[in-house]
Amino acid sequence: MRSLLIGQGVVCLFIVVNLFVPQEYQGLVMTLYFVSFMSIFMLTSLRQRARGSDVREIVSGRRILVIKREEVTELQSKDTELVGELKPLLKASGISMISLVLVMLWFFLIYPSLVQRHLPSGDGAVERVIGLLVLYEVPIALSFSIQSLSRKLVRRYVNVLRSAEVYSTGIIGVPGFALKFPVQGYGIRACPRRGFVEFVKNEGGIEVLFRVYTSSVERLADVLSRYGKTKVDKIA
Repeated sequence: MRSLLIGQGVVCLFIVVNLFVPQEYQGLVMTLYFVSFMSIFMLTSLRQRARGSDVREIVSGRRILVIKREEVTELQSKDTELVGELKPLLKASGISMISLVLVMLWFFLIYPSLVQRHLPSGDGAVERVIGLLVLYEVPIALSFSIQSLSRKLVRRYVNVLRSAEVYSTGIIGVPGFALKFPVQGYGIRACPRRGFVEFVKNEGGIEVLFRVYTSSVERLADVLSRYGKTKVDKIA
């Protein structure tokens, strides 16, 4: 909903800009809108990123455990169940790429070649606003619909951290994960059989997991329980 509201604000801004610039500059304004649309799409598609203030506060504590990339890579490659977990994400990514292609076709082929000629003609403000609404709102509706479809395909989003460092004040994972102690807003699960510990939260009905593979599952679970003051559930 937040991204949809931001999109509507951008539409209003560009319609006003279009109304006050000469017609010959409409192509330039449309290109700027396309760049803005793509930027918003990419930003809203990104998952959580570690905030700098959280990282600085966490690293001020005593470092307890380091999980290196080589260790993660080795254990991840042995987890045969991970491939099945990632398949829905690949499908959703493919659908998102299709939406980007459709938006590009709309801006640079479908609208100027097929749609624009059927809209009300004239230099009046009403006619121009109608044309601009069609130009700018269709990509938003298309993107929103396709994103809604991709969310139905993905009920669990697995983020595998490439490395991690645990401090007495929190944990930092790469890429973009930082969680201060005591743990709030996350559940924690440990799976000794598959060799990982994962941090779980719910975002809009989707289970988002930040998972770190380690050969020290029991030790990591103990550290998180002790310093994070939270329960670590064991799963099969």
